[in-house]
Amino acid sequence: MFENLTKNQEAVSPIVATLVLIVVAVVGAVAVGTIMGTFSDDVGSKVNSDDVSSAVGPAGEVLIGGSTTVQPVSELIAKAFMADHPGSRVVVQGGGSDVGITSAKMGLVDIGAASKEVSDPELEVTQIGGSAVVVIASSDVTATGVTRTDLETAITTNDYTAITGAHAFVQRADGSGTEETFAKWVTDGDEKSLDAYETESATGNAGVLAAVKSHDDYIGFVDAGYALTDDELGDTFNVLTVDGKTASEKTILESLKGTDDSSSSSYVSALTRPLNYMTKGTPSQTVQSFIDFTRSPGAIELFHDAGMYSILEFS
Repeated sequence: MFENLTKNQEAVSPIVATLVLIVVAVVGAVAVGTIMGTFSDDVGSKVNSDDVSSAVGPAGEVLIGGSTTVQPVSELIAKAFMADHPGSRVVVQGGGSDVGITSAKMGLVDIGAASKEVSDPELEVTQIGGSAVVVIASSDVTATGVTRTDLETAITTNDYTAITGAHAFVQRADGSGTEETFAKWVTDGDEKSLDAYETESATGNAGVLAAVKSHDDYIGFVDAGYALTDDELGDTFNVLTVDGKTASEKTILESLKGTDDSSSSSYVSALTRPLNYMTKGTPSQTVQSFIDFTRSPGAIELFHDAGMYSILEFS
């Protein structure tokens, strides 16, 4: 379901390189390098040394960067939008929610993407959908009856006694709305990230999923769209039941609608979160058309294809 992103081989212009250094100081070299490596041609031909905001695409082009959770559905919608709007061009990259927020604020992208709540006076935030974080484990992890407390103990003390077969936890290495959502839940609101603990790390949802699938004793967390739609589900990894709750398409949608029978602090309910697009200032006509297209009935099935839900299904 996830398409390979085009890798740009041409050099970044000196001005773009300067922009990259600015953003690196804020959100980290790896994630922003990923975005700018793909955007270099688009940005290099448009950037003006007197106006950072000119780095975004002109009329007819849309540059999107940020959350790796939102990335797959953005790619599917971009393909449909370009087919429906001849002459338009939409480029989608990941990098993490923090990159999406910062890049949108700096005018490096037309649309920033984040898989968490965003409140920033410099940005216009539009919710496009919803999803959830799920706990996954390597196929050899046979634990049953796992609780939130068991996971917290494993992560914070490196004691996996209560999780049979597990000996390591893999988390996100990048600034991530997925990690922030999970960290707040698993530590009962105490932590925003898990960086202080002795855990393994991987970049993006896809990186965490690959790490769990390639080891015998890992547990981790990813967006449900990466786990529940995987063709090899059950062969190389499992989606864990936690506190007696199982994350599924049905239970996630119920939680987004607020029609489930569990408290807001429980697994599934606590791990649902919004999918947001962010723009700085008034978007171009093409950018606004793309956002409207994303929130239209015709995009609902594309959200389903990515294992997510359109805002129209639960708002």
